[in-house]
Amino acid sequence: MRYPAEPWHMRGSLVISVFRVPRELVPHAHLPSGARMITLAGNAFVAVSFVSYEPGSVLTYEELLVATPVRDQGRLAVSVPQIWVDSEASRQGGRELWAIPKQLARFGQGSSIAAVVVTGGVPLPGRWTAAGRTAQRLDGRDVRTRMHMSGRVRLVRAGWMFPVGGPLGYLTGRTPLVSFTMKDMRLTFGQAP
Repeated sequence: MRYPAEPWHMRGSLVISVFRVPRELVPHAHLPSGARMITLAGNAFVAVSFVSYEPGSVLTYEELLVATPVRDQGRLAVSVPQIWVDSEASRQGGRELWAIPKQLARFGQGSSIAAVVVTGGVPLPGRWTAAGRTAQRLDGRDVRTRMHMSGRVRLVRAGWMFPVGGPLGYLTGRTPLVSFTMKDMRLTFGQAP
């Protein structure tokens, strides 16, 4: 299976919610050597996001991911312990280029991973920008890469459903601390050789 060379230039939309979760419940095999999950009073902050990458992207697909903030090499970074995509090219590229543990999944009604309903919303003015790094470990490789994202942000209420026996069961019944959507999103992921 072929996939695009990095960096990947993507566009689309997303919904993201941040949860507070006891640190011992959060998967951590994905952390590279020396990286530590950032915690507060024994709790980690877990972001769950559903993303739709649309035409204009190097690949078009949907993605559900979990991300946690970490301290890595003296800097703030993000690590992705769990992620599902509906594209084999994205799965293979994510794993081989950046050590992101992408797995294949089907999304929509009846998903055994998660479902989300978004209501309400307050638009935040302007275009928001975030830049940073990911820090990953997969198959004995530590990989760090850069990312840059921008888009129009709206604070929302997001109701997530995580099946008890599913891979995100540790989030069942938890209420997000904050949720937002991003429209007209632009994402650059990875580094030019």
